[in-house]
Amino acid sequence: MGLITGAVLLLYFLCVKKAPKPNEPPSPGWMPLVGSLPYMKKNLASQMLEGFPNSPLVTLYYGLEPVYILNNFEAFDEAMVKQGQRFIGRPVRVLQKPTLAATGELWREYRRFSLKTLRDFGFGRQGGEEIILREAGELCEAIDSTPAGQALSTTDLLSPAVSNVICQLVFGARTATEDPRFPKLLDMFQSLTQRRAARHMNIMLGANYKYFEQFSFLAKLMLLRPERRRVIQLSRQLLQFCKEQVAKHKGDADMQSEPRDYIDAHLQHQTNLESDRIFNDLRLAMAIRDLFVAGTDTTSNTLRWGILYMIENPDVAEKVFEEIRVNVGTERNANNEGQRQSALHGSGAGGVFPEPEKFKPERYLDAEARFSPNESVVPFGSGKRACLGESLARMELFVFFHETDAARYRFGLDPAERRSISEIKDNAENHGGGIRAPAEHKIVFTPR
Repeated sequence: MGLITGAVLLLYFLCVKKAPKPNEPPSPGWMPLVGSLPYMKKNLASQMLEGFPNSPLVTLYYGLEPVYILNNFEAFDEAMVKQGQRFIGRPVRVLQKPTLAATGELWREYRRFSLKTLRDFGFGRQGGEEIILREAGELCEAIDSTPAGQALSTTDLLSPAVSNVICQLVFGARTATEDPRFPKLLDMFQSLTQRRAARHMNIMLGANYKYFEQFSFLAKLMLLRPERRRVIQLSRQLLQFCKEQVAKHKGDADMQSEPRDYIDAHLQHQTNLESDRIFNDLRLAMAIRDLFVAGTDTTSNTLRWGILYMIENPDVAEKVFEEIRVNVGTERNANNEGQRQSALHGSGAGGVFPEPEKFKPERYLDAEARFSPNESVVPFGSGKRACLGESLARMELFVFFHETDAARYRFGLDPAERRSISEIKDNAENHGGGIRAPAEHKIVFTPR
């Protein structure tokens, strides 16, 4: 009798108590235990735009808890900027201890320290731009040394180059090309950012933290699927590499001299504190991991998308080259001073532009063909939780695209490739995780 009573109470809790409330924002659907997962399409952004075009908020149920989608710019700006302090919290990661993605005092202290330290080493400044230009030069040499007509993997080319920028700021060395273990680490970055399992698992665990905290076996049930176990395994392997780098620096760092990199600065900061409650070796390794996962695959994949769109739109590629030739020249290094000085413009009626799924660079140009950013496009977020690495990422994208792509080469898909560009792009819909990445492919770089 007791078992039956318990089962009835559980069903009541799952089907009635935790069912959507009448006043909730619209949702694609809900089922007990699994929430909205059965109703979520591969391209969630398109689903929100097409299914709820007039709703500023949409509810998705991850397990027993609602997650609210800010479905237009006005809602996003209201929450993240105007009421940023109220929305500053983030879900707790049950199986992964966070640092830069944390909340409360830990997040505030680490964000403040990381911003100051990385700026001291050239983050978003001329010193950082010089590092990027050197890496762009190395990348061009690698392309130029390839036999004419040989196709190259954009992942193998761009990921190490982008990683080396962060490596020099964090480790003080070009670890991405000098450490033989690093190619495996790059594969880990991509697995952690591009796997759908990683994205949904983090949201599911975070949204239902209070249940997983009370019933730890529920969190372990999430790991029954090999794909999810793999995500945790990769994260731990990456953390171990970061711990080794910290230990190496502790062995040869001079605490009385100017810090060589982020790790040295952190170790010196630890030494000057009375307590290691917040700043300690483990948190330092976690911070390094977070910096690499957040800053490597994002930038390199944006560059990969840029090359694909240039191949798909050769007329745009020629316009880009002509603009560089006229305004910068093909023999001079570019800087992104013009981009830094650009003013944001409003997005017009409705807060959006038409056909957002189409590649139309002209929508970001004013009547005189000058760059005119749109305030509704917020790839780095905004407010207190804006991306810590925005200034570096913008600089990397501008310099790498100019130096290694548009100014020097014409691009072509590998002649042996049987898939169309559309099929390569569709990988983002079929397998995408937190980062939308095209399928692996090779490109032929032909000097102009």
